[in-house]
Amino acid sequence: MRNEPNPVSEQSNGVGRMPARTEVIIRGRPQRPYAEPMIATVTMNPAIDKTMTIPGFAAGATNRGAVERVDAGGKGINVANALRQLGCPVVALGFQAERDGGAFSDSLAARGILTDFVKVPGETRVNLKIKDPATGAETEINQTGFRVGPEHLAALRRKVEEHAGRCAMVVFSGSLPPGAPPDTYADLIGVAACRGARTVLDASGEALKLGAAARPDLIKPNRGEAEELLCLRIEGERDAIAAARRLLSLGPRMAVISLGAEGALAATGEGMWRARAPRVRAASSTGAGDAMVAALAWALTGGAACAEALRRAVAAGTASAALSGSRVATLESIEELLPQVVLESVDLPAGATP
Repeated sequence: MRNEPNPVSEQSNGVGRMPARTEVIIRGRPQRPYAEPMIATVTMNPAIDKTMTIPGFAAGATNRGAVERVDAGGKGINVANALRQLGCPVVALGFQAERDGGAFSDSLAARGILTDFVKVPGETRVNLKIKDPATGAETEINQTGFRVGPEHLAALRRKVEEHAGRCAMVVFSGSLPPGAPPDTYADLIGVAACRGARTVLDASGEALKLGAAARPDLIKPNRGEAEELLCLRIEGERDAIAAARRLLSLGPRMAVISLGAEGALAATGEGMWRARAPRVRAASSTGAGDAMVAALAWALTGGAACAEALRRAVAAGTASAALSGSRVATLESIEELLPQVVLESVDLPAGATP
């Protein structure tokens, strides 16, 4: 591998500086392109993210602990929050439980995020993360969520089509709710692309496989999701490189594998890059991957090259991992870590393609 220079030029094409912040809270549903490049997020299976600390947690026993944080979440919601932290205009789409009474919309609107959800009967699922400070282990217990019907899926498809015509990028994140077929993301990616928007997919299993075949601009599985999809183990650098190549062969234009504290690997048809994360004291992994997705989407929308987008994503994910719950890092904390991210270009053997 060869080291790439670390300084970021502020004269480069959107690479070295953040897009201008939008101070106005956007309300309603505009009927023309937004004044600034906007990103839409799609959360099909929202959640209440609850984090508990239980010393000596043991399965099959009575455990007592304290609730550390409760956040309105779901991967797409987390991405939307992270994008606003970066100063990026964002609209949150997806499903919302009728019994919530608009709590999600109100929470996001208070942060300057436009929402346009499809309401679904039922209540929002709860995702419980249990942290054991004695061992450092984390246990996740996730509910399946409300069930959606064909009429809800059709309504969401119309909203994606509407907003994709005015947004620079649409990010699809998270699991599918009961009732949504595994090719749902593939269909919505096609809808958004036909309207001229770039697309990002962060999913797992069959939804990721079928979605990747729809040729999104970017997919971002983590190590476990890539291993499950490709039926292989990623235990070292060579494994990660092989996995990235296979992910590209599924259809996306860019594939990023997040590797936790080890950073991430990105691959396109033009090259492959490795970003190594700086060391921080990790508090929670809940929002780190979503912060990475947000930083990738923001950087690529702003004109950054793939390697620079990867660098910013690793800085964002690392900064967010130092926070509790599903909180995401501020722009300032990301910028502080950015010079510490080591970016390397992967040298491929002669005749090999990324």
